[in-house]
Amino acid sequence: MLETHQKLTIIGVVLLVITFLINNYHQKVHPDEELNYAYVTGIAMLIAFSISFVIFTKDRLKS
Repeated sequence: MLETHQKLTIIGVVLLVITFLINNYHQKVHPDEELNYAYVTGIAMLIAFSISFVIFTKDRLKS
């Protein structure tokens, strides 16, 4: 069974790929628009990685 920090890391990686794909699409199809939805998934990715890191570090410091 995967631990919570492992699940969050996997979610972060998925969000990283989605962010990359959205950004590429935005640059090719809508280069003049200011709002890039890749920011939303990018921020969610950073949050997932940050929480995963905190949980992982907290668990290791207990040991």
